[in-house]
Amino acid sequence: MKKAVALLMALTMSVTALAGCSGGESSKKDEEKSSFKEQAKGEKDLSGKVVYWSMYNEGEPEAVAIQKAAEMFMEDYPECEVEIQWVGRSNQDVVGPALEGGEQIDILDNFSYDKSTERYMDITDLMNEPALGQEDMTVAESILPVLNTANAQGQEKAGLAGDKYYGVQMFPWVVGFFYNKDLFEQAGIQETPKTWEDFMTDCEKLKKKKINAVTCDDAYMTLIPNNYLARLIGSEKIAAMSENASDPAWQSEEVKKTFAEMEKLSEFMSPQTATNKYPAGQQEFALGEAAMYLNASWMPAEVAETAGEDFPWGFFAFPQVEGGVEDKGYASVGGVPMAVYSESKNPEAAKEFLRYMVSKEVQDFLSEQGGAPATVGSEWPGARKECTDVIAEANKVSGLNCDLSSEFVSAVFTIEMNKVLTQQETADKAVSVLNSEASKY
Repeated sequence: MKKAVALLMALTMSVTALAGCSGGESSKKDEEKSSFKEQAKGEKDLSGKVVYWSMYNEGEPEAVAIQKAAEMFMEDYPECEVEIQWVGRSNQDVVGPALEGGEQIDILDNFSYDKSTERYMDITDLMNEPALGQEDMTVAESILPVLNTANAQGQEKAGLAGDKYYGVQMFPWVVGFFYNKDLFEQAGIQETPKTWEDFMTDCEKLKKKKINAVTCDDAYMTLIPNNYLARLIGSEKIAAMSENASDPAWQSEEVKKTFAEMEKLSEFMSPQTATNKYPAGQQEFALGEAAMYLNASWMPAEVAETAGEDFPWGFFAFPQVEGGVEDKGYASVGGVPMAVYSESKNPEAAKEFLRYMVSKEVQDFLSEQGGAPATVGSEWPGARKECTDVIAEANKVSGLNCDLSSEFVSAVFTIEMNKVLTQQETADKAVSVLNSEASKY
């Protein structure tokens, strides 16, 4: 098994790095010595190696911040060593076999908690300790409240208790409409839409100026109808619909209305939407050929080269739906849970390293590198600055696709919605297909 894991690691890992040789941008703070151990009164006697397997790649803003935290930690605890494996996005697939093969892993991260819940250590004690650099707060209190909410929901979804901490949410993201401020100005739009009615009015204004109001591509088109339907029908019904294709909500007036509204929206979608393969829609937006694109807050980094430094970035929350169950506090928000392995060989040092990782100093450093910080009072950088307004209002969270997910959703609902949005099918026809296909799932 060891040989198999070693081969798998060789194929999937980019670099194994001993933290401390950062390739990121320099900062004035790099020259400052960490005083965190003194602030914490030096109560911990830590030594030994901490091995961290990360889903990030060396050189990414998140990786640079992780290395920064490791440098500070090892400076304060010279008897400790932090070793980082930059596994990349295949982390979740690689970690399981590695653990089975006896590899030392003390800290791991991924997009979500794995169903193998036995691998996570309860770190509630850490979350109740003073936050480094913000001693008037606990670690939990220093994290954006909506991230703690997302963490609890993510744990419960995986089968972990929601009233404890098995990880801390880092590197947050939020879904909303990115928009081109220059194109909005050309169309005479002076403020961002708060309701769906306002949104459709703005689409009409853009169309009159011969501006494509909205673009998308195959990877993210489902975000538009899912966000509309979730706000209209409510998260509880969304959960029931994901569970069962025969749930009565699938035949509801709300579903019919969602299809009808997407048919109206199709008149304002870029003609390229029907053939856009990811990332074509994002590139179309970054080139200034469409005014809006619904995506998560990571998008600016994906199109930075195309958009350039002077792109007029704006961001607003998905509009409220008239008569909808969910209010303006509902948002798709999440992060990357960093967790300690339940059979860690150095658990106390691993938990203390996490405390360094979530310190405001490290999170502000992450912002300087272009990443999204998770701490209260830290600013999001550049193109993502306005994302914090949506984060601040969020009090009820969902996953990326508003938690509407099943074989029926991907095979029927999403396909029919995409046809309607790209004017390949009418709303009535799509609803008919949806109802006729439900019995097969």
